[in-house]
Amino acid sequence: MNAQSTSPGFLPIGNGVYLHRETSPDSPPTASSDDPNLILVFGWMGAKLPHLLKYTKVYEEMYPHATQILVQSNAEYFWSSDRTRTKNLLPAADVLETYTGTKSLEPPRILVHSFSNGGGLQMYTFGNLLRSRNQVLRPTISAMVIDSSPGLGSLSQALQAFSAAIPSILLRIPLQILIAILYTFGEIQHRLFGIQPLFARLIKALLSNDGPPRGGILPWMNESTPRLYVCSKTDELVPVEQILAHFEEAKGRGLNVKIDVYEDTPHVAHARQYPERYWGAVKDLWKSAVAGHPQKQ
Repeated sequence: MNAQSTSPGFLPIGNGVYLHRETSPDSPPTASSDDPNLILVFGWMGAKLPHLLKYTKVYEEMYPHATQILVQSNAEYFWSSDRTRTKNLLPAADVLETYTGTKSLEPPRILVHSFSNGGGLQMYTFGNLLRSRNQVLRPTISAMVIDSSPGLGSLSQALQAFSAAIPSILLRIPLQILIAILYTFGEIQHRLFGIQPLFARLIKALLSNDGPPRGGILPWMNESTPRLYVCSKTDELVPVEQILAHFEEAKGRGLNVKIDVYEDTPHVAHARQYPERYWGAVKDLWKSAVAGHPQKQ
């Protein structure tokens, strides 16, 4: 995809990875600002770029001096090797490591926004990639939005997610068969060899707090990193009970978590129906991250 087919300021830097520099580069530097200077957005599986750009556009308006990295999640993720998944995210890792190494930004301020299990899995892969590079990240002001996940990832949920992501019935049916085969193979691996399925790895990673240098699902996160779960009682793809259970377990482990439960919104559609409530919660989350950081106390 060329630059003209994305959005003003967004440039493709890899397979499904896009970079957006701050919209006001000529304005005074914001090193002393409390706003995030780097925003990572991990889209839901099959999300078209125009849909994701609606979210990044709001971030441009909220935090105009922030650099954004946008990562798409596509069906190929599920039958790709770990090596391929990691390779696709190398450009994002390069930008992150260069950006957080800038001496003028003390400390880095990183806001992470993940959508559904698809975005969560990309975030999980990204965290593993960063840890494998053994780069020591400086203390970071950070917060994470977990929208419409995590779910247990049953076969029916996986098939439903693929059906939503692939409108063509000619492509959908063979891919559903492939997903069913891969899902069954994963279950066999788990029972025979103890290899965790992808969704189980995501659920575990979102609960992790191994301390430095491993951190949480991303290496700079710890138990005090504010996390906001967003879910709905009418989500037909990821049942609200699964997200509530994960939230309660995270809280029981001492993680800094909040949850916002909507009554009537579809999967990953909360911001579309209730923008003021949704983005207000994101702003409040970020304010709590700044207030809770040692350098801001």
